[in-house]
Order: sequence, then C-alpha cells, then structure tokens
Amino acid sequence: MVQMWCMEAYPSGDPRLPHHCFPPKVVNSDELTKKTGALYYKLDLEDQIALSKRIAIVKLERNLSREDTLTLDAQSTIDFEDKMKEMFEETECEEDQARMVN
Repeated sequence: MVQMWCMEAYPSGDPRLPHHCFPPKVVNSDELTKKTGALYYKLDLEDQIALSKRIAIVKLERNLSREDTLTLDAQSTIDFEDKMKEMFEETECEEDQARMVN
C-alpha cells in the first residue's frame, strides 16, 4: 500500500527516508490530487498482462505518447547517487508525465 504524507519543510540527509513533518500529517490520494494535480493508480506488478493493459489505458486516457522504463540499482547504475538526487528534485514540465515507482 502506498503511503503519502507532508514532508518537513527543509529535509536533510537521505531523501529516501520519510522526513515526516511533526506531528506527522498523512495525505490520502484525493487530497494529493486536489493539492498537486498528481494522480495515483494501483497496479498489480505480478500480473504482467493486466499491468500492460492498465498502462495502455492510462496512456490513452491521459493522452500520453511515450513510455520509458528506468531501473535504478546501486550495484549496476552508473552515478547512482546523482540519479537518486535527481528523482527527488522538484521539476515543472509543460506536458503531463507518468511515473511508476516500485
């Protein structure tokens, strides 16, 4: 189950850690969409056929034309730490993007 929460204003250290604000404030998927426009989809990674169908439906519904797969692994990814930092940097894009986090 995915967990969403408000982060502390000035997190330090490993960005992969929770960095809850105090007291912790949990956010549900409806609140996340309302505040940020981000959408949440639950996917079954074990069922590859259902996963492929769901991705195709989301791409069609959201008018997304591209699809990339990125696997980050500390042992095999060159500049792993730099790539991890990039994943946690806030960006603004002209077009919608979809990301799957496993």
